[in-house]
Amino acid sequence: MTPADLTELKEATYLALIRLGSASVAQLAERVGLNVPQARRAVAALQRDGFIHRTPPPEELVVAVPPDLAVEQFVRQQEQELIRTREAVQRLAAEAYRKPSNRRTEELIEIVSGQAAVGWAFDRVQQTAQKEFRGLVAPPYVASAEVNQTQLERQSAGVAYRVVYDSTALEDPLLSASTVTHVQSGEQARIADALPTKLAVADRELALLPLDWNTSAHDAALLVHPSSLLDALVALFETVWMRATPLSVTETDGLESEAPMSAEDRYLLSLLVAGLTDDAAGARLGISRRTVARRVQQLMEQTNSRSRLQLGWQARERGWL
Repeated sequence: MTPADLTELKEATYLALIRLGSASVAQLAERVGLNVPQARRAVAALQRDGFIHRTPPPEELVVAVPPDLAVEQFVRQQEQELIRTREAVQRLAAEAYRKPSNRRTEELIEIVSGQAAVGWAFDRVQQTAQKEFRGLVAPPYVASAEVNQTQLERQSAGVAYRVVYDSTALEDPLLSASTVTHVQSGEQARIADALPTKLAVADRELALLPLDWNTSAHDAALLVHPSSLLDALVALFETVWMRATPLSVTETDGLESEAPMSAEDRYLLSLLVAGLTDDAAGARLGISRRTVARRVQQLMEQTNSRSRLQLGWQARERGWL
């Protein structure tokens, strides 16, 4: 019996159960016009797919599961199988690229063409990240920017997300709304003017960037494996990150960036980091020691710093010094 023959027998057997009610295997065989061994094979296949169940002895009747429930269960089984297949492929891919020193030059970079393939590659980068995902979001933007479900799943699994958005990104209401959801779920977000490119980096294992920065990034892209180029892309992200301004979600579920530091506060910080006392720094600025302490306290509150040492570190991270 071929798979096609078995499929036809399954359909005929299931329809007979739906229309005429439960029956024994022998009764089913008679209804559908099969011999008993054929009916048994059809029943076994339907039971495996969740379309029927069987009552215990002595009746041993075959009963149809309602179609809506049966199809829902079948779809879930298929989805789980696809998830298992994807995970298996990712494990194989990780194994294949575990030793970059043994790869040829052409294996360090993959060219990805077509919107569907680029989308799959972006998902692949996210799935590859085990500790941290870094991203630059720059124009042109996807027409319908939706919440990144893969990101929410990876963040739930413990992967940290650090993303810098181009200042024009928040002009898009759909992109802004999805960014709010991402930040509320744990994303560390910052904003900067004129980002150089789109970029997605998984740990130090895999990166995705546009093939041509002057055209849509959704048509063609590069996947970069561990190499000097990948190291340079990580360094690019970190440079942009340090100079970007943190984003936060407001009480009305909007986005706001930190107020820029004044030139006077920047000068004050530089004096304190250089080792001057509050009195000496105040004398340079023409303000009192109390005013110096008050401004430092305000900066510590703005950066959630618990000490002046931590404030200095935050100032460096944010590109204030």
